Amino acid sequence: MTDTYPLVDQRVYGRPGRRRGLLTSRPTRTEDELPLLAPHHVRVFRTGDDYIEDPGRLHADDHLVVTASSVTVVNCRVGVPVVVELPVPSAGQGSFTARITFDCTVVDAPSVVRDGVTDVHELLLGYLRSVPGLVEDGADQPIGETTGTRDRIDARLTGYQEMTSDVVSGLRIVASGVEVLTPEEFAAHVEEVKRARLAADKARVEAELAAQQARAEHEQRMRAEKQRIEAAREEERHRAELAALEERHRQDFENMRTVYEQAAGSRTQEHELLLQARANGFQRNQAHEDITSVGDDPVATDFLALRSGGLTAAEIAERRRADEERRDTKAEEVAALQREYLAKREAMERDDARAQLERDERRHELNREDRRADSTADREERSRRWFQRREDRERRRLENREDARTQRQEHQEWRDRVLKVQHDLTARAISRGHGDDRPVDVGALISNVGETPQPGVQALTQGREDEVQRVTAERLDRATDDGGYPADATVTDTAGPSAAGAPAPDPVTAPDDPESDSDDDSDIGFAGLEERRGD
Repeated sequence: MTDTYPLVDQRVYGRPGRRRGLLTSRPTRTEDELPLLAPHHVRVFRTGDDYIEDPGRLHADDHLVVTASSVTVVNCRVGVPVVVELPVPSAGQGSFTARITFDCTVVDAPSVVRDGVTDVHELLLGYLRSVPGLVEDGADQPIGETTGTRDRIDARLTGYQEMTSDVVSGLRIVASGVEVLTPEEFAAHVEEVKRARLAADKARVEAELAAQQARAEHEQRMRAEKQRIEAAREEERHRAELAALEERHRQDFENMRTVYEQAAGSRTQEHELLLQARANGFQRNQAHEDITSVGDDPVATDFLALRSGGLTAAEIAERRRADEERRDTKAEEVAALQREYLAKREAMERDDARAQLERDERRHELNREDRRADSTADREERSRRWFQRREDRERRRLENREDARTQRQEHQEWRDRVLKVQHDLTARAISRGHGDDRPVDVGALISNVGETPQPGVQALTQGREDEVQRVTAERLDRATDDGGYPADATVTDTAGPSAAGAPAPDPVTAPDDPESDSDDDSDIGFAGLEERRGD
């Protein structure tokens, strides 16, 4: 067991660095900031108030690693032995020393880091002191009776662990062994521990000295190698500088020679150009004087050529004859072109006049066709309107006949219902014995029950027959109770608006719409009149 159990390493993070990308940068940490893990180690990152366990899957650029404020490596090995020594008073002089071995296992790494478990020895010592009556188990035992004291302590620890939870700050603690030592044994143990510690310290110091000596020798060898490499680099740099200086001198010489050659060639070229320019100027002056004196006279030009030796007298005479012939030919060609132009102009004027006449005739023809098409369309439209009005009148006549037939049918149904009601009332009056004790004119009674009304089209509604029977029955009851049936009693209908009204007119004999009889033959057109005569 190490002195840092269960914590192996702890690191506090600062602000993360930034990794530059192609277009953006993002925060990240380096791989050196992540502690290495053994097979039984885990990392615990703290982010704010949260502690998150990582078995080694996270990388340096993960969001959790970047935002963490610290990281702790926790040893999760199972059953790590931890020895705790506790003094136990005895009945005599001196005290027992209880050496208790605990097998510790981390079961909740974030809780270990959160509770700050850095010294398991102190944690277990506090745990033992919290066990009730543990330090009093040897108070009645003599200093040499270690077996009984050991059994008592073992039994008390076993019972306490069975009654309480065995997890303390994320650690599962199991007492695996209990030893009770006398003062002499404890002193011998302490002396042995001291000797072992001294030997371990001596071995550690010797190992450190050997490591320091090895490091010093390695550093000396590295310095010698570094000096050799620096010397070689210096020599190589000197050779490179010398070669570069020689190359620079060669390039400067070449540049100077090139500049000299260019300057010499430029001066030679300038001299040649100056001589050529003077000769060209003299020739231009001579030509200008010749042009000024001769002008555009071809005869003077020829004589100038004759004087300079460019032409002979025969050539000049031949040129003159050729000029005269060319002038005559050109005059004839111009006259022919003028005649041809005038002829083409007269032909074009005649063609234009003929095209104008054709366009005028075509325009007049199109106008006549448009007027004819408009007249035909107007006649067709008037004929269509006349036939439409005729169809409308015929449709209205058919609808009026159908309405009259429906009204007559409804009126007949109403009369049949009234006769049925009269029949039912007469039968009810006879069944009640109205004609037994006094003479009653049954015919008058039936005749006065109610006149047959002339209902309108909407007079018969749902439930009208039941209403008439109910009102008539109530009047019969009142007449029976009062001792007689009034002769002028009639069945009236208070719900229908046509009970006291006049009968509806017969739509068959009703006149048609006056507008439907107005036949306007002026809009029909010739085709409409012909069709009307055929009808």
